[in-house]
Amino acid sequence: MSLLFRLSLLLLLSINAHAKVIEAPSPVQKVFGSSPPMNYLIYALNPDKMMGLNFKAKNSNNYASPQFLDKKFLTLPIIGSFHGGGQKINLENLMKHKPDLILLWEDDMLVGTVTKEIAKTNIPSITLAFRKVEDMPEAIRLAGKAIDEKVRGEKLGAHAQKIIQEIEVALKGTKPTRYYYAEGIDGLSTECDNSFHVEALNFSGGENVHKCQQSGVLGLEKINFETLMTYNPDVIVVQNALVFNEILENPLWQHLQAVKNKRVHLVPNDPFNWIDRPPSFMRIIGIEWLTKLFHPKEYTVHLHTRVAEFYALYLDVKLTDKEISKLLGEKQ
Repeated sequence: MSLLFRLSLLLLLSINAHAKVIEAPSPVQKVFGSSPPMNYLIYALNPDKMMGLNFKAKNSNNYASPQFLDKKFLTLPIIGSFHGGGQKINLENLMKHKPDLILLWEDDMLVGTVTKEIAKTNIPSITLAFRKVEDMPEAIRLAGKAIDEKVRGEKLGAHAQKIIQEIEVALKGTKPTRYYYAEGIDGLSTECDNSFHVEALNFSGGENVHKCQQSGVLGLEKINFETLMTYNPDVIVVQNALVFNEILENPLWQHLQAVKNKRVHLVPNDPFNWIDRPPSFMRIIGIEWLTKLFHPKEYTVHLHTRVAEFYALYLDVKLTDKEISKLLGEKQ
């Protein structure tokens, strides 16, 4: 990367309220994301530049089938994360891996702590806004420039922007669909309406029935079934396959309008979760899926075609129609 280009990039980032950067050496070959959304973003831009994971590749929220992933991804060491739910990061261990650059998530509830800790390593870093769906195209472009993947970043950023604008047009003037986001082992953990965990659902024309203030980084606010009955959502979006089956089979859940109307949907999670945990670049296909669920009359795209396009562009994977049906949980 030329000195002139780097100076131009620094100028761009300095006037952008959503990005802060410490210049990295050129060329950038090894990059680490201090949070899962940032680490997965590196994968989309160039998996060969990933140097480690925040948690195990395969987990309850991310199925990580080898057929969808670069082989190197599944062999990467677990360096850790500053967040709960996984191995806590060790700065000495991080420094031993000698990353050229670290991506930080500006919207992280722990961003102040994370920034201070990373500063101790003297490793160059860039801070990106990635919470709101609308911020994702620019974040993808900036990350691409920062890790010497400008062309790739521009391509993915342009695609994300196209999808976002298309959905905004389709939803203009529509009434939000009331949804409940079912998490946990019993489906009675959920998220507050303003949580970053439900950004994709809210953007896609949904209105969260659970109004509250997020109590911690992990979210997973507990409610009881009586409260859920009073909410009586139009749609239920479920993270766990076992809970999904329980909702469909348990007579108690049959009292809910969403269950009666067969509007209960399991979030696709292969290789990565489409909407949350982590809220990654996969939200670009996630918002198409959700908008189609919430507003099928207004959003009339052919979802199979869109899934095939997304997986080919972001994951370099060509899907058969049968594989797409499996991802979507459609009956074969």
